[in-house]
Amino acid sequence: MNGSIRTEKVAQTIRETLMNVLLRDVSDPRLSDVMVTDVKVSKDLHLAWVYYDTRDGASLEEKKQKEIEKGLKSATSFFRRKIGEAMATKFTPDLRFKRDTHGGEVAHLMSLMDQISHKDMSVSSEE
Repeated sequence: MNGSIRTEKVAQTIRETLMNVLLRDVSDPRLSDVMVTDVKVSKDLHLAWVYYDTRDGASLEEKKQKEIEKGLKSATSFFRRKIGEAMATKFTPDLRFKRDTHGGEVAHLMSLMDQISHKDMSVSSEE
């Protein structure tokens, strides 16, 4: 398997897992408006840079940004555990969080998250 294809698959798994965890499992109010916009993984799969932004894509005052960074840092081991459960690899990459300054993709990701939420609601109402 080509290394770049593998890193893309790992990045996609991390991104999807973190988006689901942020939507469903995290109760930290500092992370309530955070969403993952992109993930880049090193070739050796030991490090993942997770790019994030707020759901509305608004610029944040420095105090709010620092609170989000603290929340992400405190939840890192929880995130890694969830990612490890979702991946079939020997180890889980270390996570580094960076604010995404490209905000243009936020609206697109919000629509995807809404679609996921609507599908989950329709499945649970059918049961």
